[in-house]
Amino acid sequence: SNSIRGNYNYKSISFRKTLDNKNFSNAKYEKTGLLMFVEGSPENGASYFTRNNESVIDAAFSFLKPIAQSMQIKDVDNEFVSMIVWNDELDFTHIKMQQYFEGIKVYGGQIILHGSNGFLNVFNGTYFPTPNIKNIIPKYEMISVESIAFADVAKTSAITEVNSFNIKQLEYEMAVSELVIYHYDRDINSEKLAWHITLRPNFLERWEYFVDAQTGEIINKYNNTCSDGPTTANATDLNGVTRTINTYQIGSNYYLIDATKPMYNQGQSDLPDNPVGAIMTLNANNTNNTNITHVASSNNTWGDASSVSAHFNGNITYEYYKNTHGRNSINGAGGTIISIVNVADENGGSLANAYWNGKAMFYGNGGAIFYPLAGGLDVAAHEMTHGVIQNTANLVYQNEPGAINESMADIAGAMVDRSNWQMGETITPNNSPYYPTGTMRDLSNPHNGGSSFNDPSYQPMHVNEKYTGSNDNGGVHINSGIINYAYYLLAEDISKNKAEKLYYRALSNYMTKSSQFIDCRLAFEQAAKDLYGNNSAEHKSVANSFHAVGIGDAAPGGDEGSGAPGDIEVNPGQDYILSYDVNPSDQTSLYVSNTSATTFKPISTTKLKRRPSLVDDGSVGVMITENDEMLSIEMTEPYTETVISPDLIWDNVAISKDGQRLAAITTDVDSAIWVYDFGKAQWTKFHLYSPTYSEGVIVHNVIYADALEWDYTGQYLVYDAFNKFDNEDGNNIEYWDVGFINVWNNNGNNWGDGEIFKLFSGLPKGVSIGNPSISKNTPHILAFDFFDENTGETEVMGANIETGDVQTIFENAILGFPNYSKLDDQLVFGANNTSGIEVVGVIGLRSDKISPSGEASILINDAKWPLWYATGERDLTDVGENQLPDNIITNVFPNPATDQFKLTINTNDTKIFEVNVFNIYGQLMLTEKGTSKQGITQKTIDISNFSNGTYVVKINIDGRNFNHKIVKAN
Repeated sequence: SNSIRGNYNYKSISFRKTLDNKNFSNAKYEKTGLLMFVEGSPENGASYFTRNNESVIDAAFSFLKPIAQSMQIKDVDNEFVSMIVWNDELDFTHIKMQQYFEGIKVYGGQIILHGSNGFLNVFNGTYFPTPNIKNIIPKYEMISVESIAFADVAKTSAITEVNSFNIKQLEYEMAVSELVIYHYDRDINSEKLAWHITLRPNFLERWEYFVDAQTGEIINKYNNTCSDGPTTANATDLNGVTRTINTYQIGSNYYLIDATKPMYNQGQSDLPDNPVGAIMTLNANNTNNTNITHVASSNNTWGDASSVSAHFNGNITYEYYKNTHGRNSINGAGGTIISIVNVADENGGSLANAYWNGKAMFYGNGGAIFYPLAGGLDVAAHEMTHGVIQNTANLVYQNEPGAINESMADIAGAMVDRSNWQMGETITPNNSPYYPTGTMRDLSNPHNGGSSFNDPSYQPMHVNEKYTGSNDNGGVHINSGIINYAYYLLAEDISKNKAEKLYYRALSNYMTKSSQFIDCRLAFEQAAKDLYGNNSAEHKSVANSFHAVGIGDAAPGGDEGSGAPGDIEVNPGQDYILSYDVNPSDQTSLYVSNTSATTFKPISTTKLKRRPSLVDDGSVGVMITENDEMLSIEMTEPYTETVISPDLIWDNVAISKDGQRLAAITTDVDSAIWVYDFGKAQWTKFHLYSPTYSEGVIVHNVIYADALEWDYTGQYLVYDAFNKFDNEDGNNIEYWDVGFINVWNNNGNNWGDGEIFKLFSGLPKGVSIGNPSISKNTPHILAFDFFDENTGETEVMGANIETGDVQTIFENAILGFPNYSKLDDQLVFGANNTSGIEVVGVIGLRSDKISPSGEASILINDAKWPLWYATGERDLTDVGENQLPDNIITNVFPNPATDQFKLTINTNDTKIFEVNVFNIYGQLMLTEKGTSKQGITQKTIDISNFSNGTYVVKINIDGRNFNHKIVKAN
């Protein structure tokens, strides 16, 4: 894992400062550094539009140009082209735009701008930085790559000519190709000139291929046939319910054609074969679509129950979209709805599937698993919604976008057939060995009676259970359970009637082809703000529902649940603020106050060079005097100060959270950090450098470090450092940045490897950051100072390294040395009052811990370097490899592990022990007990059913705890 909350392999993120234009009030970024959401408007009314498409398009480009640099787009005018402009029922205007490079479509690059009252003010979507492809002339032509794709698909699929039986709506080509710029799995560093080929090898399947236009290599492929359930199944009968259906008489024959809907266009229809705007049901006659005929009757009686069910369910689903969402058919423009029943598999057997192939819904008769699938109203709504999705967001049927695609279809199924939260319960036998619960999926309980991915009924319901393999197009039918459960929580909270409005608005107006899980949440949030208002109960419910499944934070003031991924428990002790006095007439240097700054206790008169550093329980601190001497200070009366090092060479010092190690820098300009371990009773030196993206290549441009802070594992230091590049022309580049360095290895109980990771992979010229301070309870969140010498701006900022979000917390006049409160709900920092005198300010924080809540205020006058601390003891679960008393030594290996790991306990005598394994969200995964013998005892722990990720192994031996961290990785 490269995540900080995992094994602390800190990763760099692209620096993304809050947009310069203050009218842009809210910006969110992907982990890649790309903007995915912006709220606000450019200055001077640049985004104004009138009610014509040309004006809206002009406003769109005016909106994009001020954020182009943050988007990493070089030429907005030539890289984005308007696709469609539309107005919705709330009179909002939307414009969807496609990204191009040198006239070639950038696949998956789609953005949407939104506005009302004549101004565009919201941007969202998925796109890529301006490509850096030098050669856009393909070496392989279209015919060649289509042959490559057909040869590959023939390995698994039958190639049969398409027969439309003169039904125009079923006509299409076997291969449609387009030259695109393609990024596999949305990797911004994997851009290639490629052919995108849509293959229809037979009536059943639709494949998407991406072939390198220069090498002929198949980059990616997936089956885009939207289908449910396994590939083999069995069923016995339909529901046997008599329905009233609309049929069409032509001469002496009747057909399953519903021409009663307002979308029906009689003048353009050629009945019975080519109706326009009708609902039509056809019969595949138990073939693999080689013998499609009309469902006809000479006396208006209908004996095929599958045809009746499909026809009736198609009608109900059409009415749902028309009456609830104002959508006129699948394509939104009155297109004919076609259902085909009695579809066989490739071998002529009973098909255990229903699917949407891009043109029509197809229903098999169930195989050995289901009853005929046409009998499920929710199945029909699900499959028809795949068509709606294709005509709106057109979500890629792979990985997270594919899982959202499946979830949106499931949500529609549960809203059309809203009697329960189950999917396919009418087509699934109660005694099914495949689905023991009698339903395919359950939005209210995605586990659905299963316990792992080995159970066909099981789906994850939280991102910490997410499937990460390549099967099922990257888990499209598996991981859809996560979004399903978020929607269930939302609908239960605000009602199905309100939730379904958010669902359709999010899908049709705010999602794009490559939307990820976080984009899905943002789409629902924006829909809630549109319909019910910002920070409305419905808006907060969206935030809390997605937060409950691990997608983003909870709403401000809402239920924080288990906290952000990787949170550690809050320090249970009383909290205080340590500050340094700057009043020249006051001899006291250090004061401890309560957090409201109403009572103060003087604790030292020693003049200091830097802010002190405290252990996590606030019992002791270390500091450097003005004379470069290193001291410790007891934080209880009589506040005794002790010399740690009498050498007058020190510039700054920090103590680890557990008090086991010191980190220090000297007054020498030596680009080094010194670390002292009390167990080893020795110092070691770590050299600072700048890592690069080339294997083994580093740059020695770090001059010296300044601020220091330990992470919660005691393995990493976060520091700031001064860097300098000397140029021959004399225009030297100087700046401060923030890095993480590995100085200790808990597993080996020895020094770390000195590997360095920078907080930001690249800072704009003239920008410096420094004075980093880690959140008290979320190790992957930190605050820091920002300075731009180009503009003179000085700000206190916050960064979430997991999500890549960076936000401005306070616009300052000086460097603030920020520090988080005990609950991470406030930030204290240094500032100047109106007279230019240093003070300690305080500002509230939103639940993301990097955005301000309310206005800042002065907390302490004549002071700087605030340090908020608490006096309680807590279990720092990410700290591993401690040694317990009585010479008890424990270990876990291998690490990373696959299906199991081994636990060893080395004791002097017999001990009772208990092993508990927790995921990073604090959820108990398993418990095992045992008795150790004298010497080494080894126990094997089975984790084969665990999802890939990081886990904490807690071992309790005679009431004493020992923690390890282990990574599960297949």
